[in-house]
Amino acid sequence: MNILHYVILVFISIHSSLALSSQFSPSNFLSVWHSKHLYKFGDDIDLLVNTVSSSQSNIPYAYYKVPFVCPPSSSVKPVHLSLAEILNGDNLMQSDYQLVFGNDSPCLRLCDRIMAKRNIIKSIDLIKQNYIVDWVIDGLPASTTFISDNLTERKKYYVPGFPMGFVKGDDAYVNNHVLMVIRYHKEKDNQYSIVGFEVYPKSVNDFTCPGASKNFEHTKLDASNDFQLIHFTYSVYWKEEPEIDYNNRMKLFIDPSLIDSNGKLLSKPSNNNKAIHWVSLINSLVLATFVSLVAAFIILINFHSSIQSASQSSFAQISQNSFTKPRFLPLLSLLTGSGVQLVFTLLASGILSSLFLRKSFANDSKILALTIFILIIGGFFAGFSSIQLLKLFSTRGEQLSIWKTSLISSLSGSMLISLGLAIVVVVNTLIFSKDSPRSMKFSNFLQLFILYIFFQLPISLIGGLISRKFNLFTNLLSSSLDSAPYTYASNKVSVAKTPLYLRFPFSMLIIGLFPCGIVFIESRFVYMTLLSERATTYLLGFLVLSAILLSIVMIEIGIISTYIRLLKNTSQYNWQWWTFLNCSISIWLYLESTSLYQLLKKLKTEGSTSPFLFIAYSSILNTIVALTCGTLALWSATIFIYSIVLISTKKKD
Repeated sequence: MNILHYVILVFISIHSSLALSSQFSPSNFLSVWHSKHLYKFGDDIDLLVNTVSSSQSNIPYAYYKVPFVCPPSSSVKPVHLSLAEILNGDNLMQSDYQLVFGNDSPCLRLCDRIMAKRNIIKSIDLIKQNYIVDWVIDGLPASTTFISDNLTERKKYYVPGFPMGFVKGDDAYVNNHVLMVIRYHKEKDNQYSIVGFEVYPKSVNDFTCPGASKNFEHTKLDASNDFQLIHFTYSVYWKEEPEIDYNNRMKLFIDPSLIDSNGKLLSKPSNNNKAIHWVSLINSLVLATFVSLVAAFIILINFHSSIQSASQSSFAQISQNSFTKPRFLPLLSLLTGSGVQLVFTLLASGILSSLFLRKSFANDSKILALTIFILIIGGFFAGFSSIQLLKLFSTRGEQLSIWKTSLISSLSGSMLISLGLAIVVVVNTLIFSKDSPRSMKFSNFLQLFILYIFFQLPISLIGGLISRKFNLFTNLLSSSLDSAPYTYASNKVSVAKTPLYLRFPFSMLIIGLFPCGIVFIESRFVYMTLLSERATTYLLGFLVLSAILLSIVMIEIGIISTYIRLLKNTSQYNWQWWTFLNCSISIWLYLESTSLYQLLKKLKTEGSTSPFLFIAYSSILNTIVALTCGTLALWSATIFIYSIVLISTKKKD
């Protein structure tokens, strides 16, 4: 799953299978929403071409935009795509490769291509950037085959995609011949399923197919020529696979990071990176346990003193004056409402995806569709929580009008989507200039706008209107306090000087240490696959576990930091903003620093476009994480203070 998956899920609404009426859907193309397809000998098989991409560039290209491939014939049609697949950047098209189930074809001519000088130069550049070709048969990606070096267990593994060419010295060679081995499994009498699609590309400077011969010259691209003729051929072989069935056909795929710089498979592909993930998880558990102990100590001390003492504890007295109306309360409500929506979306979609959809590379569109569906549902919680926070800290007696409720709840559930789409428009302009399939057409934006108007806004509005009539905290809190604390605080001026560690920016640097320690190692693996289309499947489970631990830690840090702040600074004015900004900006600074480090030191990007896209996408992702952390911290601190006030006032009564 590439980075655009994660960025787009924040900008769009619900999965849709809308497509242009002119698009054509091959009968045997396996959509991610359909069951498996069974074939008979002699059936025509569609080979679909998609995109070419590189780990050294964030600009993928549609396959037929590559300057040295055979142009499509007039009979080739685009494939019917769902909206999720469109947003994913898929550009599936039929091809002119003739495949008949069960029929071996030792040598077939595809075309002869005459390349102009500018296309030769462009092709050399693509090959030197290690661009990988993405083809699909029956929902199964074309794959490069690797054999482990373990002599006791020589096992076969697949990595999705195959190289466009190779570099030898300063010269670039194009792979103009592909040998395809398609493996099938017998399901019923005379019915078979496709379980493997192996591609062995070769560079052949000849009119004929190389066959099993190794004595042939390679096709070198020569930029000094004004024109160059290239012959494209292919071979097809069908092999029965009795051991691998359809349900297990994705188990041979591995993480591309397990391939070394020489193209060799590492000796233990199943353990190396997983061990690092487990170390990261243990590290996160240690940090979370430490923070939990501190938070538990603070909670127990205050609850014990409030229950046992006849008079209120000092913190309970401070807490009673803490429900003051902060400045820019509507803005704070909008931000926290959006944060609640993101917390619900990321955790729910992550857990469901890791449990049910993590076993297959073909599930990317399912995960994206599930995520944007949950994002829509999360709009209800955004509208509900934003109005609750607004009512909780508003001045007593202040009436919340329907107009204000509608405005705030609608914006809280759709503000991020609106801002995200605006950013995508800017980024899309740059990508469009590169002829990348990642660029979105105007019709796609129109579809998103319609979904935004008819789904996201109404659901957010419903949540806000229900919240207006349903008082989660306000009634209970108002009946528990003797006097109304809901005023602009008169204690703006602090009695005691604020300690240095509670001032910006020192407070942010301190608060962000523990959350950053949890996400740092996992973020390294995210960035390893950020510019690659071929991410590992088990990574999702570790990310979800890290996200859960991060959520727990942010809840506890919100309690701890607010507790220390209210004790050390007797002015309770705007403590809500202090907690929210410290717990959000702090982790944003650490994550953004990590992103820049990965860009400058680890990721091999070329040109100006890829770094710009990396910074734009990673900044949005970091903002999403920061907003969720700030929201969790503020709500946990609010509930903690509210609980102390409630217990202490009931004890006093």
